[in-house]
Order: sequence, then structure tokens, then C-alpha cells
Amino acid sequence: MTKNILVTDQNCRIVGTTYPKRARGLIKSGRATKISELMIQLAEIVDTPAFSFEMEDIDMANIIDFKARSFKLDDSIKTNKGTRLIVTEGEESVECFELAEGGVLTGIIKKVELEKDQDYAFRFAVKSRFVRADAAECMVSIYFDEPGDGYTYPIDRGDKNRFKPSVCKKTGEGILRVFTLPFNSGDATSATISIRVNNMTAWIYPAKDAEAYSLLEDVDYDQWRNDEINKFGKVLNDIGGSIGTTLNDIGGTLGDALTGIGDFAVGVGEKVTKAVTDVINHSAGEKAEKCAAEAEEVKEDKEAAEEKKTEEVKEEVNEDKEAGQTEE
Repeated sequence: MTKNILVTDQNCRIVGTTYPKRARGLIKSGRATKISELMIQLAEIVDTPAFSFEMEDIDMANIIDFKARSFKLDDSIKTNKGTRLIVTEGEESVECFELAEGGVLTGIIKKVELEKDQDYAFRFAVKSRFVRADAAECMVSIYFDEPGDGYTYPIDRGDKNRFKPSVCKKTGEGILRVFTLPFNSGDATSATISIRVNNMTAWIYPAKDAEAYSLLEDVDYDQWRNDEINKFGKVLNDIGGSIGTTLNDIGGTLGDALTGIGDFAVGVGEKVTKAVTDVINHSAGEKAEKCAAEAEEVKEDKEAAEEKKTEEVKEEVNEDKEAGQTEE
């Protein structure tokens, strides 16, 4: 019987492999939970030789190291966007794969030949920047006949570090981690190694010995993410405060300008009112003078008419008087 069931601890860290019958017994007794057909998770911390797993116990000949040249873009992913690069690391040139630049799903694969019932480990290093989106994901799968028939290692999933790295260092660009992923070949004579990245950018490198990273600062991945989130939040608060201050300044300036415009409008209004009043008063004065002149003319005409009438009456009286004297 082959030890082809992967055993993880409560932190999803691989602690070893066991036999299917042993795995079923652990699940039945409540000491483990079934994760998949080929993986179980221990319900409590167990420190026994049955689950001890040290990479030094694996023959170095069974270490499969990442080499960018031997990987290719996964043709099954239509959005694939990756580039094989030569970059300078320290004082040497290193070949790496840059994946998912632009925030799309990208994957690279490699097929490896195996011997039956052998313990292997796939080793690689990955650099990545802080990604705020919870949808960011980096997943490694090692499967035999088809996807799902093998092991899956969630390197990044949402905001959780689901599989613990053997090396975790802080860099000027973000974070560097080295992973050693153990698996057993079982009855298989070949396997496909698949690395997929989604909604984030990652650089996949060959891994070096731990001593090669000694000058870099050790960092806990989860703490690093929390620090970056807090830093991001502070930047947003600072930007928000700056925008608020600017808007207040603009509001104050605009208020002063509107007050000045209002004062000017009041002044103009007063002048217009005075001008209209003067015009009205002037027109009223002219009208009064005209009315007085007309009244004077009417008065004069009336007096003239009365005087004329008086003269006519006097003439008639005189004529009648003269006529009476003539008859006598």
C-alpha cells in the first residue's frame, strides 16, 4: 500500500503523508477532516513520528527545482499573459516567469517523469506585491492523469496564506517566499506541475538555499498583509483629508467671492433704485407743471369767455335801452 494521502496541520501546512487506511481511521475518530480524496487536515496538533516530515529526509535527487526554461504557458487558459524574463538578482542573472501582469488569469505548466511510489518535492521561489483585492490568488497543482487527480497547494487565496513557505522575506518590491511542496508519486510514472496566478502579478524564480536570503528581513506573511492594509488605509485617509481641506479652501474662496458679488449687487441695486426714483420724481414734476399750465389756460379761457359774455349782455341791454328811447 502506498502512502499517498497528504496530511496537513491546522495551518494547512504539510506535515507528511500517510496510508489511505490510516487516513480513514483518523477521520472516523475525529482526529482529522477530509479535505479531498488525497488530503486530510489534522484536527489537533499531533507530534508523532508518523507525521514528522523534514525535507532533509528526502533524497536530493527527488527535489524538482523550478526552471523557467522547462515551463510553458498553459494553452487551456485563453487569458494567458506571461513572459519569461532574464533579471538581475544581486550580482547574477536569473531566468524567471512573470505571470498575470495586468490582472488576468495566467498559468504555466510542466510535465515531469517520476518513479512509482517515491516521495518528491517541488521547490520554487515567488515574489509578489501587496494586492488589496480579496480575489487575488496563486495556486499550485501537481496532478497525474488529469486536473484534480493529485495535490493542490493554495499559496495565495483571498487574504489568507493557506500554505506556509519555508522562507518568507521582505523585499523593496514586496515579499519573497520559498515553497517546497511534497508529494508521492504512488502508481504514477509522470505528473504535471501547474502554477496559476489570478488578479495579481507574481514572479516565479528558482529557489536558493535559505542562507542566500539571510540579508533580507524575515517577515510573517499575514502580519505583512495587515501592515500593508493599514498603510493603504492611512494613504487613503491622507488623500481624503487633503481633498477635504482643498474643498474647504475652495468653498471659503467661493463664499468670499459670492459675498463680494452680493455686496456689489446691493450697491448696483441701490443706484438703480435711486435712478428710477429720480426719473419718476422728475416725470411727476413735469406732469404737475403741465397740468398747472393747462389749468391756467382753462382759467384764462373761462375768464375771457365770461368777459365776452358780459360785454355781449351789456351791448344787448344798451341796444334795448336805445330802442325804447327811440319809440318815445
